Amino acid sequence: MTDSDLPLNELFGIPEGPIPPVDPADLRSVWQMQREFQARVPGERIGIGGEFYKRACSPGANVRAVWFRTAMLGVLQMLGMLAPWIHEGVVADAVFNVAATFPMDGMKIGVPRQGFPFDVQEFLSQVVAS
Repeated sequence: MTDSDLPLNELFGIPEGPIPPVDPADLRSVWQMQREFQARVPGERIGIGGEFYKRACSPGANVRAVWFRTAMLGVLQMLGMLAPWIHEGVVADAVFNVAATFPMDGMKIGVPRQGFPFDVQEFLSQVVAS
């Protein structure tokens, strides 16, 4: 069963273990889609249905992996760690290129975790080097 066959309520379950690499274009597309939704209701928390994530990705994309990797970028942005690579609201390609393949591990829902599911310092070093 592929991600595109999954019911929407199962789309975002991330198993433990390595998160597969994705296409950087899918990361950018999902990132942009999320920002467009948020711009419609500034300052409010929103939920975006899985169907929108599927539509934002290329056919055959691993939507779960794209969602997870984009979510990790969102956390880095909230913490100000991506600020050097965001200019006039646009995230540099280097961020998406590295995030698309950088080793990340899934996190079991309901199990507390210390820190990120990837090496943040190495991630940022690779973005700088790109």
